[in-house]
Amino acid sequence: MSTPLPPDKSTVQGLIMRGYTHPYSSHLLFRFSSKAAASQFIKALLPYLRSAENWGTNKPDKMLNIGLTFTGISIASSLTKTELNAFPNTFTTGPASQGSQGSLQDYGEGDPEKWLFGGLLTNGNPDPAKRVDAIVHSYAMHQNSLNELTDFIAKAATAAGVVELLPLDGGKGRLEQYQLPVDTIHFGYRDGISEPDLNWPETWPAPPVNTDPADLNNFLIGYPNSAFQPGPSNPATPNASAFAKDGCYNAFRVLYQDVNAFDKYLSDNAPVVAQTLGKSTEYAKEWLAAKLNGRWRNGSPLILSPDAPDPATADATNFSYTEDTKGLKCPFSAHTRVGNPRDEALFPAESPVPRLIRRGVPYGAPPVSDNDKGERGLIGLFLCGALASQFELIYSWINTNNFSPLFSPNFDTQDALLANRATPDMDTTFTIPIPGAAKPLVLPKLPQFIVARGTAYCLLPSIPTLKAIAEG
Repeated sequence: MSTPLPPDKSTVQGLIMRGYTHPYSSHLLFRFSSKAAASQFIKALLPYLRSAENWGTNKPDKMLNIGLTFTGISIASSLTKTELNAFPNTFTTGPASQGSQGSLQDYGEGDPEKWLFGGLLTNGNPDPAKRVDAIVHSYAMHQNSLNELTDFIAKAATAAGVVELLPLDGGKGRLEQYQLPVDTIHFGYRDGISEPDLNWPETWPAPPVNTDPADLNNFLIGYPNSAFQPGPSNPATPNASAFAKDGCYNAFRVLYQDVNAFDKYLSDNAPVVAQTLGKSTEYAKEWLAAKLNGRWRNGSPLILSPDAPDPATADATNFSYTEDTKGLKCPFSAHTRVGNPRDEALFPAESPVPRLIRRGVPYGAPPVSDNDKGERGLIGLFLCGALASQFELIYSWINTNNFSPLFSPNFDTQDALLANRATPDMDTTFTIPIPGAAKPLVLPKLPQFIVARGTAYCLLPSIPTLKAIAEG
């Protein structure tokens, strides 16, 4: 089979193929009033639209990328109903749908009826006031530059008759990056260490063999083994395929992080951990935090540095779980082991391990007291070529650890950090195997550390597609 040529980077939106290091960002939500309004708005933004081309040493001071939901595409594009139906069902029905919630399982406080955007009415229908048609991801090198860019975007929306949704502070606040120490989240962990390589295959295997799940063709639409494969009941149409080509799906998810609950769980359980290990209480807290995540807070993976964080392994990504079949170094339910089980034994139906491109930033100020219930957490961009078989599959593993024969016979355990504890019939204790011990350390019920505040499924269209929308 011949190998397709790699994509032209000038046609691909930049955040798909590279992680931005701009320290300031804001993620603005919009609702279109008409096709003409969408066209005018997007056309105004084109001067700041950033491609995946290498900018060299001249890093842009401010730039943006644009995502469109299915409703946004329905309004902004010229695709017919038949052509729109060629998109995968997961994208067309959205994250609040019953099908998607089978994986996301946003029960309790994270129920879609309570979302700040993209949610439902109490009767289960989409809430028109929370409908998101477009997300503009804006980035800048300085706070003043970000202010200038967001002001420009907001004025362009007003001029076009496009409505901005302000999800925070009772309808007054945007989703803006908070300046925590570099690459850390509110729980104190370094983030964004392990990302797909996004290589272009030198040789292309014939179906049904797939390329490496970390290759770029598994994220960009329009290439063999990539995502725009709707299925026999909705055959892809030429116009829909052309519209989606060189785009990528973005599961945009805002996740509240209960920092006080996290810190309390560490403090409450540190004494028994310290006694078990024969270590200090302070060491026990950090050890427990590492066991919950699978990496120490500096980034060192437990597989390589099981006893203490090590600067030499802080950025390590080349390691294996095959020798840790009892979880003595890294617990099976540790977040990073669930989210990317690497070469761990999987059931055949779950293989190969899907990968996601993650572009996340913290939002909200850290708590100032134990009673501080302020809004804070992670603005998560989870990029993939197939929402169902990449993003939602991993999320189903997070909520129910049933993807590997290494887990308990009942498969009733969950990701130690990210899972929804309101999921029915789940075992929310946390089991940590201890080397040399007769039995593992079993800690009491894991609290709800993270709550979904809103989710939107977007397509990050190619730059030619966005220009075509801008021209009507």
